[in-house]
Amino acid sequence: MKTIVLMVGMWLVAGNVQAQSQPEAEVQADLVSKYLWRGMEKGGISLQPQAKLSWQGAYVKLFGSTGFNKNDEDEIDLSLGYEFPFGLNIGVIDYWQTGIEPNNVYFGYNKQTTAHRLEGNIGYTCRYGSVQAYCMFYGHDTKINGKQAYSTYIELTVPFRLGGLDWTAKAGITPMESAGWTVPDYSTLSESLNYFYANGPACVMAAVRATKNLKLRGVTLPIFAELNTNPYMQTAYIMGGIGVKVSK
Repeated sequence: MKTIVLMVGMWLVAGNVQAQSQPEAEVQADLVSKYLWRGMEKGGISLQPQAKLSWQGAYVKLFGSTGFNKNDEDEIDLSLGYEFPFGLNIGVIDYWQTGIEPNNVYFGYNKQTTAHRLEGNIGYTCRYGSVQAYCMFYGHDTKINGKQAYSTYIELTVPFRLGGLDWTAKAGITPMESAGWTVPDYSTLSESLNYFYANGPACVMAAVRATKNLKLRGVTLPIFAELNTNPYMQTAYIMGGIGVKVSK
């Protein structure tokens, strides 16, 4: 009898380990009325596919954005990271977009000419919300004086449920001057200064989003609307979208 119990116990443990060792994958594609990112307007109507593969906390994620307007920039983001069971997460993100390097070269990582931005990320998530910190450390991220800017962004997200919908309230800040560049102003024969986030500590994003997830035979259809503001730039946008998500 003891032998049978021991064998059953070993079988259950082996089955649990095998289940945990199986990678999990999800694929999603969103159609949005406007591409907004960290308080910035990056494009109009856009198609944004993404895929994520995770295994025992480690993950790799691919995100892309293509605008319907020919003047919108294409974007490819690659993320590698690890999510700990107790809520901590760390990772590295490689951002790339067209319109930075004249020939839109993807496989070019020369620090002076690359269109890539490499960013480190650390954060913590629990049932009450999450806080994430991001800092760029390589690539197209320089101050006006040419030095590395280490552009930093910190975001707090709080989820809640109201009226049968899933809501999230978000706020994003930068604690210091970010990357910058000059733009000629021919009307005054001078140059204007522009910054990636802000010219110093500032709140650059405050937003609230409502989402309704429709489920159909293993496929999730998120429908969402968002009010997104940038107090630093004094801008506000209404954005909506619909997505298709499949996970396994």
